[in-house]
Amino acid sequence: MTTITDASADAVRPSSLVVSSYEGGVEVIDNLADEWRELCEEAADDQPFYRPEWIQAYIRAFVPRARILLLAVRRGQRLCLLLPLVLERTTLSGVPIRKLRAPVNAHACRFDAARSSGWEGEAAIGACWDYLAKLGSWDLLEFRNAAEGSTVDRLVEAARASGFHAVQVPERPNPCVPIPADPKLLTQMPLNARLRTKLRQVRRQLTDQGPLQLKRVDTADRDAIERFYELEASGWKGQESSAIVCNPGTRQFYDEVALSAARFGYFSLYLLEWRGQLLAAHFALTHQGRYYSPKVAYNEKFKEFVPGHLIVSEILHDCVARGIQSYDITGPDDEWKMKWTGEARSVHHHSVFGHGPAGRLAFAVRFKLRPAISRLLLKRSRSGQAVPELGSIP
Repeated sequence: MTTITDASADAVRPSSLVVSSYEGGVEVIDNLADEWRELCEEAADDQPFYRPEWIQAYIRAFVPRARILLLAVRRGQRLCLLLPLVLERTTLSGVPIRKLRAPVNAHACRFDAARSSGWEGEAAIGACWDYLAKLGSWDLLEFRNAAEGSTVDRLVEAARASGFHAVQVPERPNPCVPIPADPKLLTQMPLNARLRTKLRQVRRQLTDQGPLQLKRVDTADRDAIERFYELEASGWKGQESSAIVCNPGTRQFYDEVALSAARFGYFSLYLLEWRGQLLAAHFALTHQGRYYSPKVAYNEKFKEFVPGHLIVSEILHDCVARGIQSYDITGPDDEWKMKWTGEARSVHHHSVFGHGPAGRLAFAVRFKLRPAISRLLLKRSRSGQAVPELGSIP
């Protein structure tokens, strides 16, 4: 069952904006999906990860029984902001709390609200926060994987300005590779000179024995996707049981993402082949002039040919031909990624604590009492005093 609550004009600013909340299961997303997509098309930052089909795939795969809260800000009939949240009851530092959190994990990549550009979108941020501040059903707001300058960043700034305890913890930044419009400039990539030389040598060595073939699959072709899954599971990810096929929920997520992304025209599965062998592959997305690679895999039997870098080099040539302006190397700034670029976007984990008793207690225990006890124990240890058995603090 879906619950809908409309905020009065007095509850938001400016008064021409109205905030509505929609609570229920995953079906609440279905009810707003078309309107949500229209908002994404003209949003201040339209990324695949912020679209309704992406959020649906995450919920169905990882938290299928979750209660969902959608906050929608409208001016008249026009949707200006859409914030999806998951409602949970949990504990923080031993304190029972009601949490509203972003529907995101490592597979879902990053998170933000969808927001229109221009003054309506700017005003909608304040209206959304005013509504959340008055909403009495949460003790903690938690936003993981939020990029710097995002709508979520701005919501947290509004929370802090209105006297709420807000904690920002840096996560590892996400690298981005600017793609030149002139294909001749690709000879200067990657940024790492040693790797550039290595790639030239490898390409000559391989093509002397047979052509390199880069294939791009824009449909949810079952056979091509299975080849990607098999390649990813053939190496260390399979051995450590972290490959997509090792977890039914994870596989469900990527299967659904492939279908949805293909349906809406932004799926890009790349396969790099040589003499009948699959050297490397990207489970990827191309959207609004940007290329994203949420999952990559390479054939460890050909490790000496740096196949993971080789496929990036080949894909960038295809991106230039298609007019793609940047490569968002989705995920943290791993060493291999930073060989391609010197640019990375900061990403944060935000926590905002409610003004109720549970929110205040959770903040005090987690960020005041716990650090104070840790400092006391460290001081006693350094002074040679016996450290009491206080037990661990969650």
